[in-house]
Amino acid sequence: MKPQINPNTFQNLARTVRKKRKNIVTVHLGNKVLLLEAKDITYLQGDGNYTFVYTTQGKRYLVSKTMKTISAMLNAGFLRIHKSHTINPGHLVARIGSDRVLLRCGQELPIARRRIVEIQEILAGQYLSVG
Repeated sequence: MKPQINPNTFQNLARTVRKKRKNIVTVHLGNKVLLLEAKDITYLQGDGNYTFVYTTQGKRYLVSKTMKTISAMLNAGFLRIHKSHTINPGHLVARIGSDRVLLRCGQELPIARRRIVEIQEILAGQYLSVG
């Protein structure tokens, strides 16, 4: 018989790790807790009070926190390009036209019209322009 571990033990461990390493998001998968580092996250997709976290391994995880909360937890220079998308600039490959970006994973995401100028200024001269 396996020893039973209190679920709060996992939460306390995750909280301790997050305090030491600020750029981590915890994902609960059944009875497992997965710690995702900012460098392994390609982008976030918000959906109300839930966020999908997309990783460099091509996996998608659902987290029951808002995209704003997760971005604050990561504190790693993520860039909000749209109401429902935040990207990791380290995985940005190109801008396509003025209103889309291409990520290393092949995903193409829209830039909100009101954020185009802001994004342009932030990314000025750093990435290739396609289209």
